[in-house]
Amino acid sequence: MAKTKFKKGETHKVVPEIVNETATKSKNKFYWLNIFIHISIISSFVFILYGNTILNDYALDDAIVITQNDFTKKGVYGISEILTTELFTGFFGVQKNLVMGGRYRPLSVVTFAVEYEFFGQNPHVSHFINILLFALSCIVLFLVLKKILQKYDSDKWYLSLPFISTLLFAAHPLHTEVVANIKGRDEIFTLLGSLLALYYTIKYLDSDKIKYLLFSFVAFFLALTSKENAITFVLVIPLTVYYFTKHSFKRNLISVFPLVASTVVYLVIRQVVIGSTSTDIPSELMNDSFLGASVSDKYATITYTLGYYIRLLFVPHPLTFDYYPYMIPIISWSDPRAFISLIIHLVLIYFAFKGLKNKTLFSYAIWFYAITFSLTTNILFPIGTFMSERFMYTPSIAFVIILTFLIMYKVPVWFKKSESKNIIMALTGIFLVLFSIKTISRNMDWKNDFTLFTTDVIASTNSAKSNCSAGGKLIEEATKKGNENLKDQYLKQAIEYLNKSVKIHPTYADALLLLGNAHFEYNRDFEEVWKAYRKILIQNPDYEKVHSNLQIMFNKVDTPDVKIRLYEEVYKLAPNRYDVNYELGTTYGKKKNILDKAIFYLENAYKIDPNRPEIYKDLGVGYGLSQNYPKALEFLEKAVKIDPKDFQMYINLGVTYQIIGEKEKAEQAFAKANELNPNLNKKPEEAKNDSVTTVK
Repeated sequence: MAKTKFKKGETHKVVPEIVNETATKSKNKFYWLNIFIHISIISSFVFILYGNTILNDYALDDAIVITQNDFTKKGVYGISEILTTELFTGFFGVQKNLVMGGRYRPLSVVTFAVEYEFFGQNPHVSHFINILLFALSCIVLFLVLKKILQKYDSDKWYLSLPFISTLLFAAHPLHTEVVANIKGRDEIFTLLGSLLALYYTIKYLDSDKIKYLLFSFVAFFLALTSKENAITFVLVIPLTVYYFTKHSFKRNLISVFPLVASTVVYLVIRQVVIGSTSTDIPSELMNDSFLGASVSDKYATITYTLGYYIRLLFVPHPLTFDYYPYMIPIISWSDPRAFISLIIHLVLIYFAFKGLKNKTLFSYAIWFYAITFSLTTNILFPIGTFMSERFMYTPSIAFVIILTFLIMYKVPVWFKKSESKNIIMALTGIFLVLFSIKTISRNMDWKNDFTLFTTDVIASTNSAKSNCSAGGKLIEEATKKGNENLKDQYLKQAIEYLNKSVKIHPTYADALLLLGNAHFEYNRDFEEVWKAYRKILIQNPDYEKVHSNLQIMFNKVDTPDVKIRLYEEVYKLAPNRYDVNYELGTTYGKKKNILDKAIFYLENAYKIDPNRPEIYKDLGVGYGLSQNYPKALEFLEKAVKIDPKDFQMYINLGVTYQIIGEKEKAEQAFAKANELNPNLNKKPEEAKNDSVTTVK
């Protein structure tokens, strides 16, 4: 154990000055060997923990930044677009401003584009790079902690607080979402850049070399371009200098200048690129978890989630990617969970302020935790979900520092000296082993979307999103070639999950759409399809996926009576859509030969969009079949002007001319049809029979 002695009442007081590093090295001829051993163990440990992710596929939000991002898939040629657009633009094709304030986070996406250039769409390479970057982050964390916590170094290299804290950080299962999900690289870069900025700030203060201020500027700027949350280190870094050094306020202020300058440069670039974005939250439960909740209940629930985070730090089980409504329930202040969490946090606030003057380690850790966590608590502004495990990535540093301190420096106080060493080793081993087992196991859940969604829906059983995601992925798997034997099983399970999702969130359009799709794929049950789709159209009559899906479904199944009945219902909700009127018109004409209704709906479609070539053809034939030849000629003549290569329209036009006695024009039309289709060796009478029996 370390030989550090504390005065009574100051068992966790931080030494107010960093010990001169040169002196430390001279006293310990094995200094660099110990550093090498520490770094080697940390790196190896990270690869043991996360090596099994290399075999994983893409999952979750990887589609947004990699597999379905047009800019990423251009390789290095897409970098300029990545740097000059909002985060989601490469995925949607346009800047949609889906989240409050927009997102400008190009750094990690640029690295994905570079990987795509050299390796194509290769998740295994991306996972390997994530592990490398996480290992590098852990090494930098160790070096930073070793620099600021020299008081807690030990004569035994394997019992130093910086080393054990770093191992616990590396092993903590809450970090699996960041490391095992390729998209989580933005979090890795953010922490890595922020820690480097802290490291170089202290190097500058120790050496007065201006180059370290420049290094700090660059590192912090890169952290910001990965994720805006890095901005919290503008407070964390001077706070660290205050707690762990004797440098004056003026020098501390000078060391902050590069951080402020980086932030200003980043914010200017961000403003130029994405402009002013709306701060309004869409009135939808999946974007606003507290929709419909009272202010009192909202903050009771937020307080409960803050306590839930602390529980996960100690007991990280079960884990899930999804904390959307209502995996976390809306609760009131009468709920003990909110009250207990409030008490815990009030106690933490008390110790944070109490230790501020004496610069205690416990106080510093609380401030570090609070500051780095502040932007994702839902207190300052809404984040769109109740909570997320990745939000604990940086704040968990405070947790592992305090946990290690309690194990290594409080156990000797609480137990006999002869017993304390064994207890310290046992407790450290227990946490490392349990954390490691959970991390390695959890990595396998991130294998792909199917595994992740169908696993996490069990933990997030009351989440509308999780049930929806699991249902959608089951439909996808059920319809894959080779899964015929599992099709019904998967579809039944999908319907069960999607029904639960809709029960939780009755107006959830994504779940309703998938529920309709599942019923169609399972047994072509159009009644259930329409029950789901109708709820969507009541909210949004122009919901495109409903209309396109109906067309796809009826292309697969020739059921004109069902189609007419369904489209008549759709017409009641969306009478001004071209496609609805056109489908009804052509179905009444082609399949039922009910010409008056066919013409009624086709005329509606024509009024809605008169620029569609097919509408002229169908109305021309429809009017011809109903013996309204002037109208037929009007539309057929326009049809051949719009599409002069459609030989069938020339035949229909020729037949119509022939009927009204204009034989010369009829011959010209038939001749044109034969010119367009030399293999058309039919007599006009035969062509006439074809044209009047089929609506083209």
